[in-house]
Amino acid sequence: MEGRLDVDMTQDAKGAPPDWPRRLAAESAQRLTAACERAPQVWARILACEAVRESLPHVWACSEFAAASCSRDPSLLEGLLERGDLLTQVDESWIARQLAADVDGEDEPALMESMRLFRRRHMLRIAWRDIAGWAGLDETLRDLSLLADACVEFAYRRMYAAMMARYGTPRGAETGEAQPLLILGMGKLGGGELNFSSDIDLVLLYPEEGETDGPHPVDNAEFFLRLGRKLVQLLATHTVDGFVYRVDLRLRPFGDSGRLAVSFGAFEHYLQQHGRDWERYAYVKARALTALEQYPALYDEVLRPFVYRRYLDFGVFESLRDMKAMISREVKRHDMQDDVKLGPGGIREIEFIVQALQLIRGGSDRRLQSQELRKVLPRLVGRRLLPAQTVEELQNAYGYLRTVENRLQQWNDEQTHRLPDDERARARLAYALHAPDWEALMRDLNTHRECVMRCFSQIVFGPVDSEAGQRSSPVRFDLDMAAAERLRSLTSLGFEEPAAAGDLLEQLRAGAYYGRLDATGRRRLHELLPRLLPGIARCAAPAMVLARILRILERIGGRTVYLALLNENSMAMRRLIDLCAQSQFLTDQIAAQPLLLDELLDARLLEESLTRAQFAEELAGLRMTMQGEDPERQVEILRQFQSAAIFRVAVADLTGRLPLMKVSDRLTDIAELIVQEALALAWSQMTARYGTPACLDEDGRERIPGMMVVAYGKLGGLELGYGSDLDLVFLHDSSAGAQRTQGPQIVDNGVFFQRLGQRLVHLLTVHTGAGRLYEVDTRLRPGGNRGLLVQSLAAFRDYEFQEAWTWEHQSLLRARAIAGDAPLREQFETARIEILRQAVRRDDLQEEVRRMRRRMRENLSKARPGQFDLKQDAGGVADLEFLVQFWMLKWADQYPEIVTFSDNIRQLESLASGNLVPQSRVDFLVNTYRRYRQRLHRLSLEGQDSVVSDTEFVDIRRGIVELWDEVMREAGNLR
Repeated sequence: MEGRLDVDMTQDAKGAPPDWPRRLAAESAQRLTAACERAPQVWARILACEAVRESLPHVWACSEFAAASCSRDPSLLEGLLERGDLLTQVDESWIARQLAADVDGEDEPALMESMRLFRRRHMLRIAWRDIAGWAGLDETLRDLSLLADACVEFAYRRMYAAMMARYGTPRGAETGEAQPLLILGMGKLGGGELNFSSDIDLVLLYPEEGETDGPHPVDNAEFFLRLGRKLVQLLATHTVDGFVYRVDLRLRPFGDSGRLAVSFGAFEHYLQQHGRDWERYAYVKARALTALEQYPALYDEVLRPFVYRRYLDFGVFESLRDMKAMISREVKRHDMQDDVKLGPGGIREIEFIVQALQLIRGGSDRRLQSQELRKVLPRLVGRRLLPAQTVEELQNAYGYLRTVENRLQQWNDEQTHRLPDDERARARLAYALHAPDWEALMRDLNTHRECVMRCFSQIVFGPVDSEAGQRSSPVRFDLDMAAAERLRSLTSLGFEEPAAAGDLLEQLRAGAYYGRLDATGRRRLHELLPRLLPGIARCAAPAMVLARILRILERIGGRTVYLALLNENSMAMRRLIDLCAQSQFLTDQIAAQPLLLDELLDARLLEESLTRAQFAEELAGLRMTMQGEDPERQVEILRQFQSAAIFRVAVADLTGRLPLMKVSDRLTDIAELIVQEALALAWSQMTARYGTPACLDEDGRERIPGMMVVAYGKLGGLELGYGSDLDLVFLHDSSAGAQRTQGPQIVDNGVFFQRLGQRLVHLLTVHTGAGRLYEVDTRLRPGGNRGLLVQSLAAFRDYEFQEAWTWEHQSLLRARAIAGDAPLREQFETARIEILRQAVRRDDLQEEVRRMRRRMRENLSKARPGQFDLKQDAGGVADLEFLVQFWMLKWADQYPEIVTFSDNIRQLESLASGNLVPQSRVDFLVNTYRRYRQRLHRLSLEGQDSVVSDTEFVDIRRGIVELWDEVMREAGNLR
């Protein structure tokens, strides 16, 4: 017969191992021959397709389901070929359209038969494309999920219509609106990653209580209970044609003992009062299959707050270990070591890894709030999540294990995850996976499983640190033990002078913090202390370090997930001890923002260099998280980013990985990025209310004006320090006619930009739960506090030429546009240089500079007798800066290139390059400036003011004073 497959049936040589690929293909050929004899014309048409003819031996050898389905009813395969379904990838809505067109039957028996035949045909299509290699894993999982989605939604619509015909439409008691059934797909169905022969896990919900409006009314609870039963019956009942899907409803509230369908209100109450950690894992995968319009509100108001906590929830590891231990006991009890789903290194461990990280960080990173594991896994690359190599290994392992799982189930459409133990089935599975033999398959499989086990152990049980890696201390320590026994324990833990530590711990035990802890919090604290104390005892000043750490613990308060964080990661605990031993500033930062404890998890905290690009990339990743949040939450997210970034800079500073200039560069970068992001947020909020502003250009064409932010002082001079204020000026370029916004509320552009500036200041200074971003000073704008908050660039230029004081021109030397459109920023820089060249009054420049410096010295110094204010006293930073500014203003008209830069050091270097100041003098000033700033940074890190003993810096202070006297012709006083 034309199209018949001819395969060599020669027996294996005596004593030789079976040639399984040849033998399996031969058996497929024999089976096809028999099928062709029963329906020769149908098979002739089928085998005329070269792709089918070539793939059939392999597909049939690997899937008894496919072979039996085609042999029994070849019209299934022929129909797929006639419509082109088999050879091409289909779009997402295609299956639902086919179901609506193909499934018929008014009564339930006919509907059941029609749906089961539809399911078989499309399972054949999916299996064939998968085994033949025409579809990748993503397509296979997607199509399996879409098929289940379509069947559930179709069955729901048919059964809902039948129920309404009998009872009427269920309506809400409060709204009177028709009530749908919201069906949540859970597990792999919810994730859009259904395996070949899977149950479907469903949860059935309806919005409101009420009753139906038909002639025989029932309450909504009864209506949806009956609807749920009919839905399960239609999908899961076994008939001569099989079933559509096995349906599992045990994930509903209270499981098997709970109602089949519950209202939104009852669902919310259950999760709040009874929801357990394993249910949080389960609802990560929840996805609405029906009543899609109802789901967003339910998700935002009920599910998301339950699943994703705003804080970092490291307590999930405790429950995850319990869940894993329970599964391990079941695996051992039922001898399931060869189960690719539940066994060691199996699919479930990968799911646990991903879902645990989703639960921990999904509240602060919305990119992780996804049901699809294969989408979330790549997003775990990054700080404190997973290294790129680990993610790649897990992706490869997941893909391989899911393929093995599908091949096991495609054999006979059975829900199995166990590797076969007989030679024939093993050979068939190896053949299905294109492995040379069973041994090669197991080598590949074990490589992936070992990778998964290693990653699972490291993430769930924590990395091991040689000095502090034990989960418990060999020395018993209990905060509630008697004072004498506590002292003995502290001595055993390494404290040479335990009394001071004992007093601090007694204050902790007797304080309000400990009294407010719940049982979980006390358990976590009791577990942490004996692990924490030995490391503290090894510090040079253990009592001081203990006091600092206990202050952090008390500030953590009831958020004991942070105690869990330290319990889960011994290296993070070590880093906390080290940092608290080095810096009061870092202690204060962590106490104010316990979220910074999360930074301690990343080994790169003490290793990697920091760049602006890294911070910009991290902030860009947060934009998705900020979308849809209210303005206060957006600012809170920015504040968390800022705190973490400054913390990393301070750590790099303390460990010597960032030199002084780079510290200020990075602090400046952070501030610039935040101002730029805040400006974008403010613009978005204002244009949503007033519309985009518009004006006319010089040629009469409409354009959109913009606003820029000009930084003065330390930010403008690229010399920002820890805790520095931001000196900001806001300018716009709206000009000419038609200066109005485009609605909804139309206002003059001047009003728009004033409100935009006010909004930006509000975003930067508002207090949130995470604190405020910056203190902002806008008094350097033209006219000071009496002037408009936002002025046009033209008005700014006019003011600087006509009204500005010398000190304002001094300030302009340190000015830089840091946010706004690039052309507008370039216009500002052009105007700045023009002002500094032409607007400065040089006839009385020396006297004005000297007078301003004297006034500052008298009013701003914080020094007492025997002390020296590094910033304000004679010979300090301000004297040096004023000298530089005097020189710059004096010569800017003749040498405009010297005012190109806004930072002191490059300004000094430009003065030397122009031979305006001797190189030796510039070298002295540059070295002095760096030494002063280094000392100021260290004082900031220790939480101290800019005051030191007057025995410090004596020689260089005298040098500055002498230089001041020489340049400014005024005797200085060295104090």
